[in-house]
Amino acid sequence: MKNYPSRLADRFMIRLPDGWRDKIKAEAARNHRPMNSEILAAIETAMRIKGVQLEAS
Repeated sequence: MKNYPSRLADRFMIRLPDGWRDKIKAEAARNHRPMNSEILAAIETAMRIKGVQLEAS
């Protein structure tokens, strides 16, 4: 996963089911990264499993 300046990144608001935020926060802490990076890593992994490559255009 590449790092991009946040001012250049697409933004998307997401609503999480109750309890997910705390679980994501805890997993991010275990992996020593911010919650945003944890969410992106999870999405990237799920998409790779489906055979979708996420590359910046």
